[in-house]
Amino acid sequence: MARSLLVLLAGWLIGAAAWAQPAGGAPAFVDTREECTALGGAWLANRGTWQASCQTPWSREECLRLRGAWTPMAAAPAGGLCVAQVSPAATARQCTGAGGAWGPPGSAMPFCQPGTATAKAPVRAASDANKPCKNQGDCIYGCVYRGPTVPAGTEVVGRCRPTSRIEGCYSMVDNGQLAGNICMK
Repeated sequence: MARSLLVLLAGWLIGAAAWAQPAGGAPAFVDTREECTALGGAWLANRGTWQASCQTPWSREECLRLRGAWTPMAAAPAGGLCVAQVSPAATARQCTGAGGAWGPPGSAMPFCQPGTATAKAPVRAASDANKPCKNQGDCIYGCVYRGPTVPAGTEVVGRCRPTSRIEGCYSMVDNGQLAGNICMK
């Protein structure tokens, strides 16, 4: 009896673990209002921002398999809501379409600077200026290396950028290594 109960409990735990893990597979990108509508979804413009995405009618399993973002919600017909991924290229188009600048060019972690495509953004000072850093996310305006020329991949200690000014050339630091150099106008 105890052994049967143990086997039953182990089976339940394995099943629960499999349920919690998203299945592998390529992500499904839904990049336009037209694609979203064709899937029976709702194209949502996020309030106060330049981004939009598609809330799809996918089930939880389908959502996770296609690498969407699932939010449980008891009142929803499928028991939750799924938001499909938007491709990096479509995200860049949304940014520039709203008058922003997407970049920096060639970056592994590009971002949108809303309202900067047609007008220069005001330069702001960083409260963490020149603080030692290892990753872009450690700093308000990014982590850069200043020192002797070294090849990409070399371990370096970066410093937080002192301002939001984007013009100039920078040696970007990520994961404690020189990630590469970029120049922006």
